[in-house]
Amino acid sequence: MYEELPTAVDVVVVGAGQAGLATSHYLQAFGVEHVVLERGRVGESWRTARWDSFTLVTPNWMTRLPGEYLEPGSAERFLFRDELVARLERVAARLPVRTGVDVVSVAPGHSGYRVQTTAGLVSARVVVVAGGGQRRPTIPGLAEALPLTVQQLDASRYRAPDAVGPGAVLVVGSGQSGVQIAEELAAAGRDVLLATSRVARAPRRYRGRDVHEWSVELGVYDQPTEQVSDRRQLREAHPMLSGARGGHTIALQQLARDGVRLLGRLTEVDDTKLRFAPNLPDNIRYADEQAARFRNMVNQHIARVGVVAPPPDIDPVERTWNGADRAALVLDSRTERIGTVIWATGFGPDLNWLDVPVLARDGSLAHRRGITALPGLYLVGHPWLSTRGSGILYGVDADAGRIAQHAAADLGAGDGDLAVPSKMTPIG
Repeated sequence: MYEELPTAVDVVVVGAGQAGLATSHYLQAFGVEHVVLERGRVGESWRTARWDSFTLVTPNWMTRLPGEYLEPGSAERFLFRDELVARLERVAARLPVRTGVDVVSVAPGHSGYRVQTTAGLVSARVVVVAGGGQRRPTIPGLAEALPLTVQQLDASRYRAPDAVGPGAVLVVGSGQSGVQIAEELAAAGRDVLLATSRVARAPRRYRGRDVHEWSVELGVYDQPTEQVSDRRQLREAHPMLSGARGGHTIALQQLARDGVRLLGRLTEVDDTKLRFAPNLPDNIRYADEQAARFRNMVNQHIARVGVVAPPPDIDPVERTWNGADRAALVLDSRTERIGTVIWATGFGPDLNWLDVPVLARDGSLAHRRGITALPGLYLVGHPWLSTRGSGILYGVDADAGRIAQHAAADLGAGDGDLAVPSKMTPIG
């Protein structure tokens, strides 16, 4: 670890999560002078933006951190939050990481970048932005109309059932975080309502293997971003799934059997009046269709390749539930005694500290495969950076190694003023 912040360095990596640490590892291997700056602690978002019982959805063998190796018999485990943080700390101990330093701004300089931090100004020839793509909670404007008596949290601020105030809890959004939080609250005996959304789901295991084993074998995570014809796919939530309790399937119909009151999409809030779309049956149908589509992909692969596998099976939690058509369309939060609303409605970019002319319309950094139009400015650790797998621990390492290669090549090309483009078309 650096004791003092250097005033000039070849490369500044912003962020000491898995993306920043992996990039640092490869920069170190290339012999590139650099420093990793982290405003909090190593792996800060894993520490403070995940609930207490949080478990990775991907099995241990998919957690690719440089210099970290699997212990015998641990491949199929699902790491708890604190276990992952401990691994990140071990990786960071071998790298030039400076924690507690917030990057206030990054702007093009005479021959590189001016990186203003809370610990002083750093001059860098190359800057790698490692994170920040999903740091800011996306809270709909509906939140402003809720009564002041209703506690509001987002998924990053939820910790545990006993840390939520009294009364019923409305979880808005049925992506991975939303359904896992709703499941945990219901298991703790809380009265839970879930405003659902159009999200796929997948069986935890099928025909003897984990969903991610099949996905890797099918090449799902290798799909290049540029080959995605429907750009809406890039914004889709990850399928419903859980790594808790050894990993299990999550289905909306099972949540209903477990006592969660399912609703359609939340469309309007008028003080205590809550209105929901009549699309709960469609949301359940879509999730079921996507699970069936995945099973069909596996079946075809088995038949085509001749893989030895058990016969087709259905997880019991996927059984049909017949209550979708009876979901309420209007509720009164006072009558339902709703004390808390948890917004599990996704996250957006938090990169307003970048003073560069290559920001996309949504505030993200415009790029192609992590390479921006500004020489020496790179991005790593964002969803769909280069492939479907870029946004998960399985795919970050490959992107980090590739971006480190680009950075090293830049430094070997000689000093020169940055050619700042006069106009940038968003490409990310």
